[in-house]
Amino acid sequence: MGLFGGEKITLTLEKYNFKPGDTIKGNVTINLKKPVKARKMIVSFIGQRREKYRDSNGTHYRTTNVFDFTMPLGPEKDYQNEKIDFEIKIPSDILQQTRAQGTPELDGALGKAVAIGAALSGTRYYPIEWLVYAKLDVPLKLDVKKSQKIILSET
Repeated sequence: MGLFGGEKITLTLEKYNFKPGDTIKGNVTINLKKPVKARKMIVSFIGQRREKYRDSNGTHYRTTNVFDFTMPLGPEKDYQNEKIDFEIKIPSDILQQTRAQGTPELDGALGKAVAIGAALSGTRYYPIEWLVYAKLDVPLKLDVKKSQKIILSET
């Protein structure tokens, strides 16, 4: 149930546990009471890292996308009741890509040095959170959107 009535968008995946190289298969179902003119319909595969840090103004949280692939599912048009299938191929080297972006998941002495520096500065990095996100981009109104967390692991 949505905040103001029934669900306006549903995101369904065939499964929720993935490995690099797998394909995310699913569909987005739009169920609106009346047609809505939208700029586009998209689905994204996103990797986000939360970070907790301290400075002279206190403790803060920041979320950074370490991976973001967005795929258009539909053009500008009126949307009301539709079911749109999608497939997103997960890059086989995605975990290596995200490690190479300066995330603190480094191995060996360099990884320990990054962890010590982060601890001394009061910074804490959380594990990467992977999700699939669908959005109907509606101009001058609230977008219709839904996200689903997934598990991405090497094993």
